[in-house]
Amino acid sequence: MRFLSSLIILLIITIHSSVNGDIYMHSLPGSNNRNQEQGQNRDNNQRLFNSQNNDKGGYCRGESLEWYEKSYLPIEWTNQHGCGSGETECNIVIQYMCTDNSKAADTEYIRDGTVTTTISANDITQSSTKETNEYKFGMHESYYYYQNCTGRERNKGLFIANQNIGNNADRTRQSNNGNNYGYECQEERDYYPYWAPSPWKDVAIITDNRDLCKWYRSESQNVQPKYYCKAATTNNNQPRSIDPVICANQGGVWTKVDSHDIGAPECIKAEWTQVNTLGHVLEDGHNPMYNWSLPHSGMEPCIATGTCSCVLRVRYNISSSDLKGNGDDFTDYKSNGPKGATNVNDPNVIVAGQNVTLNINPNQYGRTFQDRSHVFSIIARPDSLKKAKIWNLLVKGKRGNIVQSHPAQEYQFVPKTLHIKVNEYIHYQWTGCDFNPQNYDGTGIKGSDRSNMCQIKSLNHNYPMTDDELNDDNALFPDMETRLRFARLGQKSCLTYDELMAKNNNNKDAVEVDPQNCMVLNNAGTRFNGGVQKMSKTGSYYYMSTRNNNFSNRNQKGAIHVDPLLAGWQIGLIAAGCSLFVIISATAGCVAFARFHPHSGMHRAVSKVPGLKKLV
Repeated sequence: MRFLSSLIILLIITIHSSVNGDIYMHSLPGSNNRNQEQGQNRDNNQRLFNSQNNDKGGYCRGESLEWYEKSYLPIEWTNQHGCGSGETECNIVIQYMCTDNSKAADTEYIRDGTVTTTISANDITQSSTKETNEYKFGMHESYYYYQNCTGRERNKGLFIANQNIGNNADRTRQSNNGNNYGYECQEERDYYPYWAPSPWKDVAIITDNRDLCKWYRSESQNVQPKYYCKAATTNNNQPRSIDPVICANQGGVWTKVDSHDIGAPECIKAEWTQVNTLGHVLEDGHNPMYNWSLPHSGMEPCIATGTCSCVLRVRYNISSSDLKGNGDDFTDYKSNGPKGATNVNDPNVIVAGQNVTLNINPNQYGRTFQDRSHVFSIIARPDSLKKAKIWNLLVKGKRGNIVQSHPAQEYQFVPKTLHIKVNEYIHYQWTGCDFNPQNYDGTGIKGSDRSNMCQIKSLNHNYPMTDDELNDDNALFPDMETRLRFARLGQKSCLTYDELMAKNNNNKDAVEVDPQNCMVLNNAGTRFNGGVQKMSKTGSYYYMSTRNNNFSNRNQKGAIHVDPLLAGWQIGLIAAGCSLFVIISATAGCVAFARFHPHSGMHRAVSKVPGLKKLV
């Protein structure tokens, strides 16, 4: 137990009363375990991971996206119970993992899958089952990673309140029934930093307590090797110990797994968000977000070969100060069992001499929520973009009005406001889905997501600028061909409005959903890749989606501000510094000349200047 209790220093136990603290990722579109089912609720909350979120959340799967290495990808989410407000103790951990499609075995190949059924915990053949050349069952963590978890002893030093859980790492206070959620390890999911090896690589930790940043960064497997007990056989009735001495006594080998060797994750202060709402940050009203500088081929070799399958996850941990002081530095096993209010359902406490009942379930102390993206790729840069600074611009949201889409969001560009420097680049790329509920509000073919981009004069305008209004000085896109591609998304086999009316017997409702109605983007694919565009002119550019921007119902607009390399005040400061340097240099030159030429006119002039006479 001594070794186990020392592990408490390697984790944050998140503590919170009986509330839901869901987290939903919007950019990249978070799945919340959805695939391509059309119902209002997801089919299976155990498909790939344990989200602990509401069944209604998540975005259905569209076509996979790919982004260039070292480009900036905006990660956006909303978390229900706040962070950075002083009302909770919290951290948000952003992580990713990739597999190399050209080398990965079926048991470790990251994939979305074609069905919503959970892959079997024990039937290894399901990892290779395919339908029409696609893997049938979704999988993120590998089969053998999960087997290692289920055969490993859980950390007995953890706080489990009054819960009766088993001995293995696939059971925790939060998830104590032993169900498999894909091949996720429940103990690793609930605690960070984790003490055993994990395939997840840390991107950033966003916390309300930056005093913990040094510890988070040093214990990350990005830089810190991890260990496990490797045994000759697996016996879940006698799980492998997480104590090296007991491991040896069991006949196992205490085995080192090297760090990911990709540098410590960034650790930053959480922005203020309101509790009890899936709200925005206080400062400027945007979703909580993080700009991720994507890994390069030195970190993920599959980038160089174009064979990466990757997934991103956001974990949200919330806690309370109520249990501070119980046990070691963090709440630990010493608080387990019938020891007061923290271990009793709905306890009665004394207030002003009388009992009041608290709404508390110890099973919900220490909550972790998460969301994950669908599978995406990271690719190598072409030679023409090797040194470019690239910002990714995409679309978040799903079909439906604000009530129907919630807790997902209505359509919006991400980032909604993008500030970049002149001669930097933007990669325009987004995807939609054809599997939204059929009765959700929206334009075009029922159930479908599509977004285009047309330039407008300002964010307060709702009509695109005409060709006559656009010129070389104010156009976001430099030529008619590019503007048409962003407006119509490269659709083919289109009919005119008159042709559509004739085809559909003047039925406007039928015209709207006609597949050849390119005016509402019905003939466009789910994915649009507008390519990388160099922003070579300074200025502000505004744009909208003609299909989804519906005044008073929904707004899908964005702004791009291309700034000069140096702001005006920076130029002024440099100019002032240069002027001061010239004056000082000239003065120093005059003083030096006067000092070595005592009979010169310069000597006589300098001698008359207060403060300089002593120098000559």
